[in-house]
Amino acid sequence: MNLRIIIMVFFPIFAVAQAQQKINFQSVLRNTTGEVVSNSSVSLRISILSGTITGTLVYSETHAKTTDAGGLMSLQIGGGTVSSGVFGNINWGSTSHFIKLEADFSGGSNYVVLGTQELMSVPYALYASKTDTSALNLTSRLATQTELSNKLNIADTSNMLLAYKTGLNNKLNKTDTSLLNLVSRFETKLNITDTSNMLLAYKTGLNNKLNKTDTASLSNRIDLKLNKTDTASLSERINTKLNSSVIDLGIETGAIIYWDENLNKFRTLAPGTAGQVLKMSSGTNPVPVWGTDATTSVPAFSPCGTTISDIDGNSYNTVLIGAQCWTKENLRVRRYNSTNPDLNGRSILFDASGGSGGASDTWKNLTIGAHTIYANDSTTTPSNRTKYGYLYNWYAAKGIYTTGNIASTDTLNICPSGWHVPTDAEWTTLTTELGGESVAGGKMKSIGTAYWNSPNTGATNESGFSALPGGVRNSVGSFFDIRNNAFFWSATELDNSNAWNRYLNYNGGLVYVNYSNKSFGASVRCLRNY
Repeated sequence: MNLRIIIMVFFPIFAVAQAQQKINFQSVLRNTTGEVVSNSSVSLRISILSGTITGTLVYSETHAKTTDAGGLMSLQIGGGTVSSGVFGNINWGSTSHFIKLEADFSGGSNYVVLGTQELMSVPYALYASKTDTSALNLTSRLATQTELSNKLNIADTSNMLLAYKTGLNNKLNKTDTSLLNLVSRFETKLNITDTSNMLLAYKTGLNNKLNKTDTASLSNRIDLKLNKTDTASLSERINTKLNSSVIDLGIETGAIIYWDENLNKFRTLAPGTAGQVLKMSSGTNPVPVWGTDATTSVPAFSPCGTTISDIDGNSYNTVLIGAQCWTKENLRVRRYNSTNPDLNGRSILFDASGGSGGASDTWKNLTIGAHTIYANDSTTTPSNRTKYGYLYNWYAAKGIYTTGNIASTDTLNICPSGWHVPTDAEWTTLTTELGGESVAGGKMKSIGTAYWNSPNTGATNESGFSALPGGVRNSVGSFFDIRNNAFFWSATELDNSNAWNRYLNYNGGLVYVNYSNKSFGASVRCLRNY
């Protein structure tokens, strides 16, 4: 039986105990059809190569492991049976290092090479142990690791406190290195020449920032900002301002603030354009909207929790989480929508190259929006598309239909009208609402093992987000991790080649903040615009 190893490296897994000097490592064993090989014995040989992917062998060890019911096996590099070299003598800081993985699936010693990959991040304790082995010399290592004389313009690294103060003064454009004079530097930043009184300096700086010369009364300054002359009661003034269902605060932006009975909270309506009139929507709980004239037909407001449809007619349930309204299913659309009639309905490129494995030059070389079905499975009932939706590259999530960036006149959108692909910041708002990234994953995952591999640890779906593990198609086109991981694009790019995403794993309750190559295929969820 032909077998292959899928290696999943989770950054929190790389841990080093100072006395033991080991690196934790986990792998999942699968056959060529993608099925997990469970409860099987396998022999592994781990080698560390220095310099290049075919570089000098500096260390090698073997392990005899048995996969668990989920195909998972764990080991510690540095804790196996040593074949060559000394793990503690590896000079991690001298050059790049690569991990070479070999296996004998019958448990013997007839190893075959499964792959070699660069170790992109070396645990600090291992690195530091090779840069200074004489003592725990923090000053020396800090100066070395941060290139202190370049970063802080300090040539003398013998005095840690002096180095810190000098560097801080340089950053604040201060030449006073005789003492850590916070008051003086604070007042320099606020353009205040009176350094005798810290409290007075703070109030003076605050007044300068507020364009106020009156330092006696905070309520007076609030009154001016609110265009109010009554200084008797701050609570009364706030109540007066909020005591109507639709109000114009007269702020420079001209925004309208109103009470939304659908969401039970105050909301803001952006300023209208010339010729528009303010109208109320139809429905049980109307909200203000801008119309083109007095007879404009305004659609009823749709509260979160109702069903929406994309341009192809696919329906999606929605859920309110905090103040955000999310779709509860992965996107299945094949066309963009746009307010530009010449672009509306333009097809998103579909790629079915590479067979069930997916490896394809066609996919990896794309720089325009494209979508695919995991393992090109469109015939099974239910198919991967039906269960998990399409996988989209980042260009599709961003609405890029020709090579390059979206022009300012383009309004392409992969989500339904009034919805968008969430930004990295909006994903953070979601996980913060659910208690932080360390626990939000369990609250977002659909429960059970109908779609997730066992054990689907921590899944409660108490948020209603109902995350599904559609897997990914990587930058060379290969499919992996269906039923194990749910990957979701954000609309925020990291650089020219990579963009931010979030992923959830079957074996824990975390939400991982991650970035991937823009050619990756991942699932998409949509967020309402307001």
